[in-house]
Amino acid sequence: YDMAVALPGLQSGEEGDAELFKENNKTFDVGQGRIEMEVNKVNAEESEIGGVFVASQPGDTDMGSKVPKKILTKGIFYAKIQ
Repeated sequence: YDMAVALPGLQSGEEGDAELFKENNKTFDVGQGRIEMEVNKVNAEESEIGGVFVASQPGDTDMGSKVPKKILTKGIFYAKIQ
């Protein structure tokens, strides 16, 4: 190559700014989540409980530039009560 040619920038100050507006202007937003827990087992002698949970919450928005996806998490929990 006798010269290097770079890709022209998408944002020239006049054109392309509308497409990148959300990428350039970040916002912080806290989404609302929900969790349901159900205790299935109790061990009174050891002060332990266990059960299942289901949590639903919005996903990451990349600081407002993307639409959040719904995240559903299911699992088992264990706790020792003191």
